[in-house]
Parts: sequence; structure tokens; C-alpha cells
Amino acid sequence: MDNQRPVALGSLMVFAMPISPPKRRAPRRLGAALAAAGTLALVLTGCVGTPEPTSTPTPTEEAPIFASDEEALAAAVKAYELYAAASQQITDDGGTEPERIDPFVTPSFAVALHEEFAAFQESGVHSQGKITADHESLVEWSQEGGAVSASIYLCRDVSEVRAIGPDGVDVTPEDRADRVPSQAFFVSDAKRASTLLVDRIETWTGDDFC
Repeated sequence: MDNQRPVALGSLMVFAMPISPPKRRAPRRLGAALAAAGTLALVLTGCVGTPEPTSTPTPTEEAPIFASDEEALAAAVKAYELYAAASQQITDDGGTEPERIDPFVTPSFAVALHEEFAAFQESGVHSQGKITADHESLVEWSQEGGAVSASIYLCRDVSEVRAIGPDGVDVTPEDRADRVPSQAFFVSDAKRASTLLVDRIETWTGDDFC
């Protein structure tokens, strides 16, 4: 995607980019866990969350927190990688100590993730292998006062990740999607505007860019 210069809308600066296999089946007791949003659903089904409308920021007069689209993208990718590493540790441990995710996500997303990790514990499932990401590109970023909101596209790859049941048997569904086109949303950390937190991650339902 070609970079775009800031577009002034009143005193709001908007920076936009154009949108352009297992040994056995999962046990029945995983049914409730499959409904949880986030990594568990990604590992077992490849589906995460439902899109929600984003609010329009109120115009303010502030210097840009990021000097370029490249800086905004780099901050978002770093935030996603920190979130992904913490999430991976928790799911590898079967969902224990879910508070390890809290420093990297917004409080509202933390609530949803804690529920997901609780589903891991209840089902007895843990993950094995690493989720990777590629094809990261900036969708847009905007600034309201001293805070930023941003979103990026990325392709999440779970081809090396297996779901292991409580008896040690691979229960990864045969029809799981291994590469999932996604859109991740971020907002500024309250203590440091240039540090982003993951606010939610959704499966992209448009053209598959993976």
C-alpha cells in the first residue's frame, strides 16, 4: 500500500491507507470453549470475534504523535508482537495466569481474553507451536488530542500450532484454517501515547490477502 500524507479535517489529523492436520477430533467438552473469542478460537477454528463499529474521534489541535505512517505501523506491529508472545505463553500453559496478557491490551479486551483462557483451563487443552504473522500493512491511524487509534491488516499463520487435549492427544480440527486474514485495532497506552495496546482483533471478511 502506498503511504498517504496526513489529511486535515478541522483540527483532527487523520492518516489513512486505502483498504484494498490431527490424529483425532476434538472432544465434545470443547464445545463451549470453541465459542470463546481470540486465540482458542483461532487455534481450533480460525475464527475470531465480530466486527464492531469504530467511533469517530473528536477534533483537537495537537502535534502528530507519529511522524509518519511507517512509525505508526511499526508501533502497531510491536504492540501486536508483545500481545502475541504473552498470549502464546498463556495458551501453552493451558490458560493459567491470564493476567500476563494485561500489560499489552486494553481493559475491555483483557476481560474477553481472560474468559478465553478460562475456557482453555476448563477444557484441559493447551497449545503447542508458534503462531506467526506476516503481510502487516497499515489501514489507518488517527489522533485525538494526546491519544492515537490505529488498525492494521495482518495474516496470522497457525499452521505450526496444534491443540493438545488433556490426555496428550492432538485434537486440532482437520478443517481448521491455517492462515487467517485479520484486522487488529489499537489505542494509545494512557501513560505513553506512542505505546499502543491491542484493543481487539477480528477476522477479515473481505478478499483473502494471505
